[in-house]
Amino acid sequence: MCFLVYTCRGLKGGGFLIPTKSRVITWNLTKYVGNEVLWSFVSGTTIFLCILLMFQAIRLSEFIVIHQVAIQDVARISLYLMLSFMPIAIPIAFLFSVLMGISRANSEGEILALQVNGISLAQIYSPLFMFSIVVTGLCLYTALWTVPQGNRSFELMISKLRNERVMSALKPGVFMEGFYGLVVFAEHIVPVKNEMKRVFIYDEREEKHPIFISAQSGLLRNPSDKGVLTLRLSNGTIHLDHRQAGGVQQLIDFKVYDINLDIGGDSGEGWIGYSPPSYTYPQLKQRLHETLHDIPIHRSLLVEFHRRFALSFSCIVFSALGFAIATLSTRGIRSTAVILCLAVALVYWLAYVSANALAMSGLVPVWLGIWSPNFLFTLVAWYCYKRYKGA
Repeated sequence: MCFLVYTCRGLKGGGFLIPTKSRVITWNLTKYVGNEVLWSFVSGTTIFLCILLMFQAIRLSEFIVIHQVAIQDVARISLYLMLSFMPIAIPIAFLFSVLMGISRANSEGEILALQVNGISLAQIYSPLFMFSIVVTGLCLYTALWTVPQGNRSFELMISKLRNERVMSALKPGVFMEGFYGLVVFAEHIVPVKNEMKRVFIYDEREEKHPIFISAQSGLLRNPSDKGVLTLRLSNGTIHLDHRQAGGVQQLIDFKVYDINLDIGGDSGEGWIGYSPPSYTYPQLKQRLHETLHDIPIHRSLLVEFHRRFALSFSCIVFSALGFAIATLSTRGIRSTAVILCLAVALVYWLAYVSANALAMSGLVPVWLGIWSPNFLFTLVAWYCYKRYKGA
């Protein structure tokens, strides 16, 4: 009632401009709705990003304890993970902010006061709809450019750390096969420094010319992002074994000898090939054109293309759904906004995963499968709105 008196006073003094039926949206109404959802959206995004990152806590602690990765590298990994969570966290946080803000205004009678002053629900929702378009644009930008770049950096960093700490898998005094195509034996290993002492290596990558190498020390180096590691051996000998009948055996002494270990990946692409989530928008469009002849790969890329847009536009769907649910409840749902938000997000995610599986299998067109959860939840929001109007 106090709010109603205040708004009526504003009509006379001009301190708070109340829109009439002839004005769909005004600055004061936009500021009022924005204040209700903005800070909840910012805090909700931070909270949901932290929650999603907590699910990776065991994996991150493994890098520190087992692989002995530096704290600053773990912090960079956490940052890249948070970037990859943005397309999921932003829509959920926006739904949370709408539920919190509108349910508070509804529970305290402010929505009713606005309606008494001649402001319809459509007018109240209009600023929220404009805000949802802005959030959709932000989410779409991150999905098309920022997230792929962060995901690519994450893949490269994980691969780099894995190869830098590869010696942690070796055991001193034990022959190990399959070390990038080599058989390796070392009496002493220092995993932190990627260093070995008194090393014996059998290299049979060239079947006709196998070699035996013994060295006083070996150091695994990562000189550049060219898809290779270098095993630098010091103070040793190389035994060349010619398997042809009557072949001459050779013995070569060396001070420094480098063995290049192929770890996959082409020059220019870093350590590993691109995964679909790592393509930026131009790269994804190019790959879609290049894979027209390969139906399975083309379909998976097309799913990734529609997924980015569908998740981004879910912000608009969630704004309508959250507004309809918050206004439909006569008592307000502020105390249970988090639980309801997570419940809606869970149902949406289950629907999305099911639709994604149908699209990947080819049983339905890709666009229909990926966008069907948005269509479904839009119908639910429309049903809640019509039910409120009929009450």
